[in-house]
Amino acid sequence: KIKMPEYDYFNGENFITFDLIEIDDEKREVTVAVSDTGRISVRTFDLLFDGNRRYFEYGCLYTKIYIDEFTEEN
Repeated sequence: KIKMPEYDYFNGENFITFDLIEIDDEKREVTVAVSDTGRISVRTFDLLFDGNRRYFEYGCLYTKIYIDEFTEEN
């Protein structure tokens, strides 16, 4: 079983889980599986930079989700 780096984000009501699938630095895109209230979707976001930290923006508030905060779950 392959485990992908994962990040849990609390939006004020629920936890949303992001599983990192691919980072394409050339296209400046990141692809993640998003698990939100039982629904799973695969989405591609623009890869953005904050200094030397990579992130993407999620949701209507454009929350910064930093790639370096993803962890490998066992």
